[in-house]
Amino acid sequence: MVDTCDELSRLATYLGVSCGKISFDGKEKVPVLKVQNNSNPKGLITVAKYLTRSSQHAKSLLGATSEEKAAIDQWLEYRVTRIDRSTQDKDVSNTLKELNHYLTDKVYVMGNSLTLADILLYNGLVKGMGSLTFYEKETLMNLSRWFDNIQHQTAVRQSLELVHFQRNQLYRGVKVH
Repeated sequence: MVDTCDELSRLATYLGVSCGKISFDGKEKVPVLKVQNNSNPKGLITVAKYLTRSSQHAKSLLGATSEEKAAIDQWLEYRVTRIDRSTQDKDVSNTLKELNHYLTDKVYVMGNSLTLADILLYNGLVKGMGSLTFYEKETLMNLSRWFDNIQHQTAVRQSLELVHFQRNQLYRGVKVH
């Protein structure tokens, strides 16, 4: 998992807003954003949404309609409950396969435009995608396509290293006689 403070700092940079002071709640191990009115948003999703709402990108990244907002919230919850909490290889594999299937006919998680869900899912998957073999990435073709698209948006990726994908097909399926 990517360091949450760094992730939120990169998000703030992408959004063009001040990230302020982020610390970790020692007991719950979640990020806390110190703000002037002492409301101190707590948790990855809450802080990310607070930063996004503080930017000029709020409508496009958080959704314009109630349905879009709810779907984005669902994906943000997916990040925390499925991606961040997948510790066993079987869980990680199932989550990646599920995402691969979902992204079959989508450019972005919500269709045709980047949302906060794409950004947070990308950050949650960076380490895992980087550790996959070229063959494993090829078997997750839709997820790999989506991930590579997001990572090539340098404003999103910033200081993270590129995850490399094989450009040529590893196995052609040609029968040898």
